[in-house]
Amino acid sequence: LSMWANGEDPEAMTLIPSTFFRTTLQSDPTEDVPLADEIAVQQLYLEIEAVRFPQRLQARFDIAPEALNACLPGLILQPLIENAIKYGVAAARRPVQICVRAKIMGETLEVTVSDDGDGAKAPNGTGVGLRNVRDRLPARFGEAAWLPAGKRAEGGFAATITLPLVYNGC
Repeated sequence: LSMWANGEDPEAMTLIPSTFFRTTLQSDPTEDVPLADEIAVQQLYLEIEAVRFPQRLQARFDIAPEALNACLPGLILQPLIENAIKYGVAAARRPVQICVRAKIMGETLEVTVSDDGDGAKAPNGTGVGLRNVRDRLPARFGEAAWLPAGKRAEGGFAATITLPLVYNGC
């Protein structure tokens, strides 16, 4: 995350939140966006959250280059990242890494949001944020998209969106 997360750039402390809010207010969650745009919005959000948790929030993005132009519903990752912060980072007393990974698997796009937090209070895949994402996927893709989620054996939580690979229309 940037120097802004450490409070070293006062101008950025104004520009990053305003850019995030302007982007999300202008977004239509019923429209698809390129993964690159969705990642950019989530990076802004994580910059803001890093001010709340400067010593605990670590973010990593591992995005396959061929996935950057794939389409997915706008703001579909937001509830997953919010959950990772709420149940992983906020609940921890140590640094927690949130990782967003995206890759192409045959004819599908897989995007995983995971954390290595303790997640003792995290719902086991039945929370409101997960339910919202699960409701949006079939509305857009029918049975061709799904969201398995749950606690990881090595600790933390992971949610993986799998949806048909689409490059046009966003």
